[in-house]
Amino acid sequence: MTETVAADRTGRAYLAGLNRRGRLEWAVAALLTLLLLRLLWSLVRNENLLLGEVVGHLLHPDVLAGVWLTVRLTALVFAMAAAIGLVVIRMERSGNPLLGGLAAAYVWVFGSIPVLVQLLLWSNIALVFPDITFAIPGVHLDAMRLVTPVYAAIAGLALAMGAYAARALPDDDRLTASGDILVTTLQATSLVSVLSITDLLGVVQALEERNHLIIPLLAVAAIWYLVLVTAARGAIHLARLARVRGQAHSR
Repeated sequence: MTETVAADRTGRAYLAGLNRRGRLEWAVAALLTLLLLRLLWSLVRNENLLLGEVVGHLLHPDVLAGVWLTVRLTALVFAMAAAIGLVVIRMERSGNPLLGGLAAAYVWVFGSIPVLVQLLLWSNIALVFPDITFAIPGVHLDAMRLVTPVYAAIAGLALAMGAYAARALPDDDRLTASGDILVTTLQATSLVSVLSITDLLGVVQALEERNHLIIPLLAVAAIWYLVLVTAARGAIHLARLARVRGQAHSR
């Protein structure tokens, strides 16, 4: 009897604790919501943001062209990075110590050097190798003409993201890992603007130099990246749901 009463009291105390914690969580959530709404309202009312310019440039032809280049660059680099990552994983699991060592060295080097530094190195590769021969007699390629900013961007991003893919893809849920690689690749493409490539950020920076609308145009870039990343994550989520339904039907 005594044990029953003690258990009942413990249960009531536990439920009371949950109720207090729930009320506290609701109070914190309400406060954060109010702060967020206040921030959004201040942005809308802020004349320095020039909201009309933001809306007016969202569908600007140059901005749309930059968005399209960003999408194409993301798709190409993602495909190359995934292929590189799978090859590296195969090398690591081959059981050959030399192949495993080469794979580990690749992941260490290209996974450690910042992507921006890799892009700058590739864009200036002609300063180190003015002639590209591939060790083939009679082959002499002018690196200055061959390695254009676009090719340097593709090489730098693909090798860097390939190292990231090699670390991410061995996870049990490769679909989720692929989604993370896709989003990371999309975000990393913004770095190619340093090579004067007219991706989304590059176009925005070019427009800034002409009309000096720094904050409105950066807001345009931020909105578009939000749209693109949300779309990528949404596509991965739909693919995951389709896989789950397919597995359920096959049982």
